[in-house]
Amino acid sequence: MALAVKALSLAGWSVWGLSLGIFCDKSSTLSLKFLASCAATVSAILVGTQPPASFLAMICMPFFFIGSRIRVVGLTGGIASGKSSVSHRFRQLGFPVVDADAIAHSILEKGTPSYHQVIRAFREYDIVDAAGNINRAELRKLVFGNRELNKKLKQCTHTSIAFEMLRQICVQSVLKGQPVVILDAPLLFESKANILCKEVICVYCEENVQISRLSKRDSVTVEECKKAISSQMPVAKKKQMSDICIDNGGSLEQLERQVDEIGKILMKKSLAHPLRMFHTTSALR
Repeated sequence: MALAVKALSLAGWSVWGLSLGIFCDKSSTLSLKFLASCAATVSAILVGTQPPASFLAMICMPFFFIGSRIRVVGLTGGIASGKSSVSHRFRQLGFPVVDADAIAHSILEKGTPSYHQVIRAFREYDIVDAAGNINRAELRKLVFGNRELNKKLKQCTHTSIAFEMLRQICVQSVLKGQPVVILDAPLLFESKANILCKEVICVYCEENVQISRLSKRDSVTVEECKKAISSQMPVAKKKQMSDICIDNGGSLEQLERQVDEIGKILMKKSLAHPLRMFHTTSALR
């Protein structure tokens, strides 16, 4: 019992340190104050004026440094708004991109835990092809516009997607030393993944442009395009909830110029933080 209590205490301090590192990112002053208080606590312990129990507080220090390395910028937008083009440009600039759609695709590969959960949850539907793989097109048709089935699918995949997103973010931020990680997620706000983000970028265009692009891309009717657009959070609301908005109603060159400028701003903000002054990224060099 005592061992379990100690383990929980250690876990609690570790999570606290990680959370502090992430949220203190909002202010360099907060980070420096925290480090100063930790240094004072260590000094007090060494000279014997502080009880040994205070040493537990120091456990969170390494996790604080880990959290301080994590700076996530969310990227979202309406369907056929050009978000993929923005994501691609960020990659060209050297920014690591965590792609939520790619993760959602990978976790449904044959043999994965989510694959088996989806098969069991949708056993009364014909969603498996002759090779035993999930027919993603058929699955999309089933859940599209059906709240109950959509909720069932999310219950099967949400945890796996969240863990893989966090794993990739930590690899890029902590292990590879990247000062900024772009989280590309169409449903960033709907999935509440925006709580991980320091800032959010929203890509948008006029609805008639969306319809034109979507109908050409997916070979669907105007009515189907409107239905797909209306099924998502309104773009106006996404823009209101975002920190940076990119108008993609023009040419690709205009879009890339906007992304280039935003990239420079993101790097400047990130590297201004005292714990991210040293980095290994090639972005915008």
